Amino acid sequence: MTVPSARRNQLVTVAMVFSVFTGFAFVLPFLPLFVRELGVEQPERAALWAGVLIGVSPLLAGLLAPFWGRLADRHGHKGVAVTALAFYVLLLALSAAVTRVEQLLALRIGIGLFGSIGPLGLAMATAQAPREETGRAVGLIQAAQILSAAIGPFAGGILADAIGIRRTFLVTAALCAVTLVLVLAFYEERGPVEKKAAGPSLGLRDVVALPGVVALLVVLFLVNFIGRSFTPILPLHLQFLGVPSGRLASATGVLISTYSVAAAASAWYLGRLSRERSPLGLLLLTLVGGAAAVAPMALVPRYGLILGLAAMLGLVSGGSLTLCYTIGGLMVPAAVRTTAFGFFSGAALFGGAISPTVAGLVAHVSLRGIYWVDAALYLALAMALARGSALRTTSPPAPA
Repeated sequence: MTVPSARRNQLVTVAMVFSVFTGFAFVLPFLPLFVRELGVEQPERAALWAGVLIGVSPLLAGLLAPFWGRLADRHGHKGVAVTALAFYVLLLALSAAVTRVEQLLALRIGIGLFGSIGPLGLAMATAQAPREETGRAVGLIQAAQILSAAIGPFAGGILADAIGIRRTFLVTAALCAVTLVLVLAFYEERGPVEKKAAGPSLGLRDVVALPGVVALLVVLFLVNFIGRSFTPILPLHLQFLGVPSGRLASATGVLISTYSVAAAASAWYLGRLSRERSPLGLLLLTLVGGAAAVAPMALVPRYGLILGLAAMLGLVSGGSLTLCYTIGGLMVPAAVRTTAFGFFSGAALFGGAISPTVAGLVAHVSLRGIYWVDAALYLALAMALARGSALRTTSPPAPA
């Protein structure tokens, strides 16, 4: 494949990931309101339904990511991406027409069943990059995904207020439809190598047997666990710091967006830097930096200070997942990279799925206790990786 074609493919992949995750972020924060609109009036039941609706899709996506990865390795990335996008368009459009919360649950389950865009995007971006460019490719995808978390809720809130939640679902479906056309028109398969991988597909036992994979799966699980642990307690914590009730939602949104923008910058920069530096060494620095930034968040007395620490946390540790995926991309054979990324993404998704529940349980004991838990996990991971050697064979070759 020519260099211009490979670059175009990479740009299409980044646009696909950004568009899909931004579209999802349009509607996810407002599902609790939509549940009330569908007739679930009691606050406790509405909160329970909203939690199930938000959590079911990533949970199923984590379970099925290896399946979609194996399918893409055998039959090509483009076909799987087109299939997923087509179902997103259909399921999101139908979500605008539901009349019962059970119907919405069925559609959210459907979205989870086709939730392959995350790991597929990583594989599509790295498949056509030289080995030494793996980190840069992963960094672009991670930056796009993180930025969507910063932009999506803000834009979705404006849309929901202006046109209603149901029409916001239709806007999200339209965005996925535009992305589908973009992939169909401009993404070019590499040929037989990408359309069907040589050799048999890898199962979980085969992936786990690869050197360093078990350690990497644990690191991915815990890194994403930490990254998703703040959301449930942030509004309560900010209220404790004296943020007025009328500004609580906007203050929480500003903090999450600030962290997300900083994390996206970190993912992009560290992905590029991993071309010249050991990704393992950079990962160790992000873990130590994460501990140094998150621990003081339990102690600060004012909103301005925690906002500054959130920005610092995003800058120093926002690239941790990027570096983990970079290490994974260097670790596995190219022919089964999508399958492996399915397992890697599954581990990260599971960590993010259980994190809010654990954070809620910790909050029952101490509202700010999760910050200490996260700092301890960062340090324990850094110490374990510094002492072990499981991931040391993954450094990229020195640039020519």
